[in-house]
Amino acid sequence: MKAFVIAAVVAASVAGGAQAAGSGLSDLQFLKAARCRGLASSENLGKLDTASLDALLRSESAQRDLPVQTSANGRMTSARKEADAATGDKKAKLIAERDEVCAPFMSGAK
Repeated sequence: MKAFVIAAVVAASVAGGAQAAGSGLSDLQFLKAARCRGLASSENLGKLDTASLDALLRSESAQRDLPVQTSANGRMTSARKEADAATGDKKAKLIAERDEVCAPFMSGAK
């Protein structure tokens, strides 16, 4: 039952991200996309092409207040450090997050 609840939360997050990618991101979604950028750039997790994510963050950053931009940069750096140091189950969990939660931000839909 617990796995079902977790899967439902992940699905809702993905759906919310997909909707946001087409109509502008909220600050929270922008911060999630920044975390995704950090995860996607980690060599330890298997570095991905981040061109579409970079373009999304660049286009969305102009609409953000400085504290949100600063927080996004911090989340990006933190996520990359976390991913670079991850092993075992933690590494698998971060790869799953990157592949599921981050997919809408990396699709280039924006």
